[in-house]
Amino acid sequence: MKTLDSHHNCSITKLSDESLKFAYENAKAENLDGDFIQLLETELLKRKEGCLY
Repeated sequence: MKTLDSHHNCSITKLSDESLKFAYENAKAENLDGDFIQLLETELLKRKEGCLY
C-alpha cells in the first residue's frame, strides 16, 4: 500500500467541510480513482476525529 504524504492533499485540506463531503460522495458515486477517494476519506476522518476533542 502506498503511503499518503500530507503534501499530496494540501488542496484537499483547504476545502470546507461541506465541499469535502460533497467531493467524497460524488467521487464514490462516480467510481473515481481509489487513491483519490482514500485521500478524501482520510481528510474526512481527520476532521471528524478533531471534533471529538
